[in-house]
Amino acid sequence: MTSLVVEEGARFLGRFERFTPDGQGLVTYDFDSNQTRIFNLDGTEWMAFTDTSIGFAPEGQIMALMSPGSLRASSDVDYTTRLMTLNGVEIAQLQGATTTFVPNEQLLVIHDIPNDISRLVTFEGHEIATLRGRYFGESLTQQDLVTYSKTEGRYYLYDMDGQEIASFPGDIEGWQAMPGGQQVLVFGNGQTRLFRYDGVELATYSGHGTGALPDGQGIFISSTEVNTSRLLGLDGKEIASYVGAFPTLTPNNQRIITRSFESAETRIYTLNNAEVAVLPGLFREFTPNGAGVVITNHDVQTTTLYTLDGTEIATYTGEFRQFWPEYNSVITSTSQLTDSSPYPTIYTHIYSLNGEELAVLPGSFGGISPHGDTITVSPNNVSRTDLYEARVDN
Repeated sequence: MTSLVVEEGARFLGRFERFTPDGQGLVTYDFDSNQTRIFNLDGTEWMAFTDTSIGFAPEGQIMALMSPGSLRASSDVDYTTRLMTLNGVEIAQLQGATTTFVPNEQLLVIHDIPNDISRLVTFEGHEIATLRGRYFGESLTQQDLVTYSKTEGRYYLYDMDGQEIASFPGDIEGWQAMPGGQQVLVFGNGQTRLFRYDGVELATYSGHGTGALPDGQGIFISSTEVNTSRLLGLDGKEIASYVGAFPTLTPNNQRIITRSFESAETRIYTLNNAEVAVLPGLFREFTPNGAGVVITNHDVQTTTLYTLDGTEIATYTGEFRQFWPEYNSVITSTSQLTDSSPYPTIYTHIYSLNGEELAVLPGSFGGISPHGDTITVSPNNVSRTDLYEARVDN
């Protein structure tokens, strides 16, 4: 018989922020000193910065340091972003904040908050172009960037040289790329509009668009006001309807998941509107293999794993936080108020998929290392991060 053993390793000053991309270090923030620190996993401090937040390029080539370290309500704050090598050599200093790295490119976008513009910058600090609005990591293809301007209420599509391709009117959370990357759904003012890549409008639908069929021949429209969702053909004709909002396709594309927030229920449907199951609680996540769904019941702080046909596999104490695929386990957390403290007491729980509790760790869950062999937890009411190392005991 094998079992998961979780043993406490190093401790670090400050609350966990993130692991470094190579998994050999981690970042914490200490509220008392207003310092962000980078540590090696053995607990030795690597670097420290005051009133600064840190982001890393996906492959860890450089890091971006934003000061001040938190986004303030006032647009008069003078934000500065410094690009730096991992050994502390400064590459460039640029105006703006909210740095986002462009996937698969040695590029980043820095948002100038007061002016609602962004700067497209190389890893060497060279500014390529100025973009309207803020980049959220969205794209249509792997060769473009999407930004959103709150002041203009529009999305902008740019190529990798910063040249504008098209723009689209819509709300800030209203962007849904269609399969193939040649069309996009944009939601705004109670309508969903279908646009071509070059900005030509093709159709308009009533309701909030939330996605499309894999072949791009049908779109999902959701309404939280009437708690219904619809599958429409591109011509606007209804193919099927479902109880619940925010429809989500299962990974095998054979089922639809909807959520009813007032009744805290999750429903599973076939594409043609046959109801498969009604589950208590709200959908959170699919299992890593795509064969199951995780439902959390907030009222009683439980998480249940079901198959896609609604059969219960296991129930875990606590609200779902993350799967730990390397060890076929689930991470949840519980929170409880006591008379002795104004702050909740939080515990992190680790369960096997079949429901066996493997460990209970005091504090709030931070994250799993990129290598999947360590986990971080920040103890209750302490500015500290504890590292736990996992192994399978045969």
